[in-house]
Amino acid sequence: MNPAVLVFAQVAAIAAGLLGAVCAISVATFRAVRRTEQSHLPATADVTGRLDQLQQAVDAIAVEVERIAEAQRFTARLEAERSDRQALPAQR
Repeated sequence: MNPAVLVFAQVAAIAAGLLGAVCAISVATFRAVRRTEQSHLPATADVTGRLDQLQQAVDAIAVEVERIAEAQRFTARLEAERSDRQALPAQR
């Protein structure tokens, strides 16, 4: 048998194997992506209610943090005014 024909047969077999492997990987990837897209379910009323409750809780916490910050600023301002005055009158 001619060695060139043998080399051509080997190259053809390798190319066919690679083509088959690429096709198999492509089909598997397509099926995995399609399965992932189908698994996303719309939000139910229970989940929506819980998210609304979570949003309200975060808003309430934000209001409380703002109140704490305002109290801190007020206290700092009072301390600054107090330090301007002397605590005790100066003695001679």
